[in-house]
Amino acid sequence: MPRGDGTGPWGQGPGTGKGNGGCEKKTAPLAVIDAGTCVSCGACIDTCPAGALIMKDIAVVDTLKCTGCGACVNICSAGAIALKPR
Repeated sequence: MPRGDGTGPWGQGPGTGKGNGGCEKKTAPLAVIDAGTCVSCGACIDTCPAGALIMKDIAVVDTLKCTGCGACVNICSAGAIALKPR
């Protein structure tokens, strides 16, 4: 039973990937968009297999959906997207 002190039920801290029912902290890279370089073409949105990009004034990454696959980086003709460590 959890102790209510911020540690997992088996004494492990959150996100350690140990003692938390097999869940692991997401360690894949994250797509990051340079707002000054993005030309709002939408190519990244159309190519993202995870549906992690939406268009506002520029493309925006949903960090909970991004799998770090790099499809958006490869399709971006403006060079506005890079993969960064989480």
